[in-house]
Amino acid sequence: MNTKIEFLAFISLTVNLLILCLGSWAVQKKGGLSYLVRKLSSIKATFYQTRRNSYNSFYYRHKSSQFQILPKPGSKILFLGDSLTDECEWIELFADLRIGNRGISGDTTDGILARLAQVTEHHPEKIFLMIGINDLLNEGKSPLEISQNYRIILSNIQRDAPATQVFIQSVLPVNSQVYGVPLASAKVIELNSDLQELAKEFSFPYIDLFTHLSDSQGQLEAQYTLDGVHLNGSAYSVWKNVIQKYVE
Repeated sequence: MNTKIEFLAFISLTVNLLILCLGSWAVQKKGGLSYLVRKLSSIKATFYQTRRNSYNSFYYRHKSSQFQILPKPGSKILFLGDSLTDECEWIELFADLRIGNRGISGDTTDGILARLAQVTEHHPEKIFLMIGINDLLNEGKSPLEISQNYRIILSNIQRDAPATQVFIQSVLPVNSQVYGVPLASAKVIELNSDLQELAKEFSFPYIDLFTHLSDSQGQLEAQYTLDGVHLNGSAYSVWKNVIQKYVE
């Protein structure tokens, strides 16, 4: 029995060594270490590009196509953003039939740009915009990169729907202390600072929701979430109270 195990181990080792030798020979033939470095860089770039398009899920495409075929909404007030917008029943929360929800879970600033024409073509009176947490959390964009996309979004709205009032809502805090969300509060705070400057530049109102939902450490209050990112009913009640005067 021991002889049989030793024989199988010998065969396995021989096969592995043969594969390693063939692999080394193939790498050397294609250029050696420099080829290997280029190949690894290419794989990394492909992964990075995939992360940069994290919004482009089946859910995003299904939801976006649904918005595209809907008739012109009677909605005069649109909420535009990611899952934080998507998951709220805004019409019922405000008891206001003028409201339409254009949130898509997982969306990013790139995703908003890709579907913005669906929003501006109807010339809504108001847009409540919140986007950017997935850019930070899922795609690793810097606050500067995100604010550059914001500038394009706001410029396109002013160009295509000049009478529309945009309310730039701050990006919300996350909770990394209790729930381990891998994002530093400093990144969100930096982005919100950039958004405040953009609001001044475009003469749009900036609404600070961050301070209403964060604790003394700049974390999303644990009482408002079950996963450190998304919101429960109590949090949406706070959100409503902050923006109600702008909606009405």
